[in-house]
Amino acid sequence: MKRTQSGFTLVELLVVITIIGILMGLLIPAVNSAREVARRNQCATNIKNLGLAAVQHEVIKGELPGYIKKFGFFAGGNDPSDLYNPGVPAHVKVGGFGVAILPWLDAQPTYEHWTDDRYPVIGLGAPNSVGTTQAVGTGNAGAGFHLLAAPNLAIFQCPSNPEDLEYGKNSYIMNNGMAWVANPSTAVAFQASSQTKSNGVGMANYVGLAPTKQWYNTGPKLTLDDLKDGQGYTAIYAENVQAMPWYMPGFVNAISQGSNIPDLIPDVTDAQDLTFTEMNAGIDPTSNSTPYWPGSMLASQFTSGWVWHYEDPDYLALRQNGVTSPTGVQPQAVKAIHLINGRGEGPGGDIFVQQMNIGNCLDLARPSAAHVEGVNIAFADGATRFVTEGIDYRVYQAIMTPRGKSSNVPWAEFVLTDQLGE
Repeated sequence: MKRTQSGFTLVELLVVITIIGILMGLLIPAVNSAREVARRNQCATNIKNLGLAAVQHEVIKGELPGYIKKFGFFAGGNDPSDLYNPGVPAHVKVGGFGVAILPWLDAQPTYEHWTDDRYPVIGLGAPNSVGTTQAVGTGNAGAGFHLLAAPNLAIFQCPSNPEDLEYGKNSYIMNNGMAWVANPSTAVAFQASSQTKSNGVGMANYVGLAPTKQWYNTGPKLTLDDLKDGQGYTAIYAENVQAMPWYMPGFVNAISQGSNIPDLIPDVTDAQDLTFTEMNAGIDPTSNSTPYWPGSMLASQFTSGWVWHYEDPDYLALRQNGVTSPTGVQPQAVKAIHLINGRGEGPGGDIFVQQMNIGNCLDLARPSAAHVEGVNIAFADGATRFVTEGIDYRVYQAIMTPRGKSSNVPWAEFVLTDQLGE
């Protein structure tokens, strides 16, 4: 009697393997898509909590938070929180946009390190100092701060973002209103215009000593009642893959690397304030009366903020009608890099390749994200919307200006209705 041997033939095995491969090819994109949806939802939750924290700040403090502020002064000496941080020099405690809202983000200990004058924000070295290996920015921006003042906090990190910061990881930025320019003939007027209740939400709460005090302006107190276009139409926070550390005021290091000039060390003439004569870029204002492009702290409007530019889709018609900026500048064409997910030219212009520095921070101060075709944006009413990258630039300007008709946008008559969708 002849026995038949059971088993699969080679052809049958190949067929089964092929079917499994096809199924995997169909399922993996679906799994990845589901994971990205989950990551985008987590990001939306993060940024919603940032927006709610800003609202709580307004309720308790009587104003919305600014993007740069002086939080205290360390008189110098030993650090009571760190045995490895002795003999810290006296310094002003100036922080970026994220510091002010820490109490409402379950980060009270970090906030106390900034606001209690017993503690320094400078770390002199290992093991508790932010190192000099930051991948983003020039001059190892953000280096030298103490880790207790500059930790990585999950609330500031979008899980989709390919984060290349080492410390103070951050995916979010504040609505800092109108962009001002480096041109000495217009910088002062533009910066003054940016600090108005009509042109944006984030304000500079600190600009340092004279002589910069006579050139640059702090902003007024902005409350929720000042958002005349409606809280649901006024954005507070958005995403940016190039955002600098949440704690960092501009491109300031706690102690400048290479030059050995402490950016946060106070001027000998005023032990409670910063000296801007020690900034590491631009014209020294003590030797030249021309306003200068500040290479450090005042760049905080762009390093952790998003801005709108004096640009319009119909700029030629506006020019023909005599529309100009407060300094007489004509409307410009909308640059692609200033749009949501805006990129530069060539392969190096990809949003995941570009790195923010003093030369490009004004252009990169726009929303961008690793999500598909849009970004999460938190509004002043506590809502979060996913805003697509294809929105008209006038819509972009409208959600950034609390009072559109009295703002300095080129076409102030534009009224936002349902362009954002649901």
